Amino acid sequence: MFALSAIAVSAILLFSLTSVLAIADVTVWPSKEKFAPGEKGTLYVAFYNDDSDAVAIKNVTIVYSNWAAYIGGEWVGNQTIILSPDVPISGFSSKLLNDVTDISFTVPTDGRATNTTVQVTIGTDSGYRFGSGYINVPETPSYMDQIIMLFTIQVILIIIGALIIAATIFLSSRRPQVTWKAEQK
Repeated sequence: MFALSAIAVSAILLFSLTSVLAIADVTVWPSKEKFAPGEKGTLYVAFYNDDSDAVAIKNVTIVYSNWAAYIGGEWVGNQTIILSPDVPISGFSSKLLNDVTDISFTVPTDGRATNTTVQVTIGTDSGYRFGSGYINVPETPSYMDQIIMLFTIQVILIIIGALIIAATIFLSSRRPQVTWKAEQK
């Protein structure tokens, strides 16, 4: 009984381990580690065909989860790239889609510039394949504006103080000499 339960537990662990080690169909990564608001970047997308049959890639849909918004009468924060002609990938091979099409993005500058998950859906003639990546946009601490204001005020006060000291020295050096006259009787 003990041996049977040990085999069952090890089979469950082995199954979960092999499912973790499986390669995803789509791998997504950005061109660099961190981005600033307004900065342009490239999103690299690799497609792995793990079927023995060839597939044809028809389109690529990219959704920047935290950048989605309705601006100017249209939805922004996503893009769909139609590949024409279809990109064939033979069985058990991979393809970097950046070799076929330009997959670029610009980090928003209107307050939506935060870290975001990138969801990529690749439409093939045999169904959809999914992958995801991550774009890191470090946020400036909220008190940074206050620190910059404090330093600006400090510099202005130092300049004003230096001008006052310089004016005092200048005026004291130009003051006429005091001479004592004897009192007339």
